[in-house]
Amino acid sequence: MIEVAELTRRLGVLKEMRSPWQPLWKDITSYVLPRRSFWDLDSEKGQKPQIKIYDGSALSALQTLVDGLQGYMLSPKIRWFRLVMEDSKQQDLPGVADWLEEVDDVLYSGFARSNFYEAIGEFFLDAASIGTAVLFVEDDLSVRRVNFSCRHMKECYIAEGKNGLVDTVYREFILTNRVAKQMFGDKLTATRLEAVEKTPYGKATIIHATFPRDEYDAGQTNGKNMPVASVYIDKDQDDLIDEGGYDDLPYLVWRWRKNSDEVYGRSPAADAINDILRINQISKDVLEASHLSVWPAVNVHRSQRGLTKLIPKGENYYTNPQEIITPINLGQNYPIGLEQEEAIKEQIREIFRTKIFLLMEQLEGSPRTATEIRERQGEKAALLGSTTGRLNSEVLVPLLDRVYKISEKNGMIPEPPMALAAGGRVRVEMQGPLAQSQKQYHEVQGVNAALAFTGAMSELFPNSLDNVDEDELMRRGLDSQGSPQRVIREVPDVLEIRRRKMEAAEAAKRQAIELEEEKMMASNADKLNKPLQPDSMLAAAAAASGQGE
Repeated sequence: MIEVAELTRRLGVLKEMRSPWQPLWKDITSYVLPRRSFWDLDSEKGQKPQIKIYDGSALSALQTLVDGLQGYMLSPKIRWFRLVMEDSKQQDLPGVADWLEEVDDVLYSGFARSNFYEAIGEFFLDAASIGTAVLFVEDDLSVRRVNFSCRHMKECYIAEGKNGLVDTVYREFILTNRVAKQMFGDKLTATRLEAVEKTPYGKATIIHATFPRDEYDAGQTNGKNMPVASVYIDKDQDDLIDEGGYDDLPYLVWRWRKNSDEVYGRSPAADAINDILRINQISKDVLEASHLSVWPAVNVHRSQRGLTKLIPKGENYYTNPQEIITPINLGQNYPIGLEQEEAIKEQIREIFRTKIFLLMEQLEGSPRTATEIRERQGEKAALLGSTTGRLNSEVLVPLLDRVYKISEKNGMIPEPPMALAAGGRVRVEMQGPLAQSQKQYHEVQGVNAALAFTGAMSELFPNSLDNVDEDELMRRGLDSQGSPQRVIREVPDVLEIRRRKMEAAEAAKRQAIELEEEKMMASNADKLNKPLQPDSMLAAAAAASGQGE
């Protein structure tokens, strides 16, 4: 039995665990992502952020990083993933590759119908700035689509399981009474339902707790007997609204980078925060210096108090030379500040890895070969290996697994082929341009090196090609280039094509032999029908035969 008081107590513990992070997060959002800088749970929407930013380098670098990652990994214009069998032998079984591609199409269609690509941009921004991002993934049964919602970290509290992955998420958030009624209906208390009628736009504080259940009956199909508990609490009323469950955690939590002894993540913005604060201070100082340069402080004689016109074309009259208004020269030299400013900006851009996504801009002005550009792209993409690795393990693989299960529950997944009747495990392989660049940088180089080596060796030792499985080399090469599964023929089809080619070749050979034999027989027949020549061997034989008779 779940007790409201116990869940509220656990939330309090999680709040204490998260509290040391908030000062850093507030600095980051104030100077890097100001529209996320409101950390009061009940803050009014549409407020104008306090002006703390005097330099936009960090904002620009953050947006370049996020746009680059999303464009190169999760663009709606590309096929950014594919499903493959963990056992490569099963991948080659009849119908398996085509079935997997059909499942891919179902998942892509689900993402296209949803708000995934809108929500994922906000999700990437939170991860690259705050360091921890939370995405809520839920099935909307009324329209048979998946809804995605990126939640602000001000309402989220997390905990890890024994495997180092997040398995517990608590949210405390605000709803209007009207929306609470739409979500929970008559499960709300009588007091809350009365508030819905009287003040529909009044506020209700809701807690959503999701965590692994210690005990449940796997044989039951109701929400209270699922591996992950989902509990909604009306905090104002201290009341349990609803208890349900999920097969897996409905929240995807991405920690951009994480220390082994910490739960929350760290980001490029956290790494660069000191430089960001410095550049803002320098930019502020340069701005003040430029103001002093064009609008310096002035010495004004006491007799001119209230009579000066320090404006363009202003006229100030004096009778005594001592009454002349003179500027105060402070000796400011802000170009020195500009040089230091540019060095810090470059450091911020390096931390945010912006050069990885601006490669073509950097190569302008000199001719480059396609091979060189591809190798440079792969080299730079390899630098993001740790970032994309955690993104894959914490977000993209669980995301596709969850969307697959939702699609399967809605009867949208096609039946697997008979070749998989005994079962098998499916894994996700990322296919976006960034993943392809990383893959090509490592795998294509191996394939190309193998081709170059075997080509050289075959010239010296022709029999050495017997060591090479040319079919496997071709399939590996096509796979490393990201070729669609429908383009690559299945092994049985290849063997059948070769059998037919061999039969056709043998038939053509037999036909050629038969044709040659017919020509020879026709030639001999022509010779037999001709009259005997007197001096020929046949004539001599015939004569001898006649004498013998």
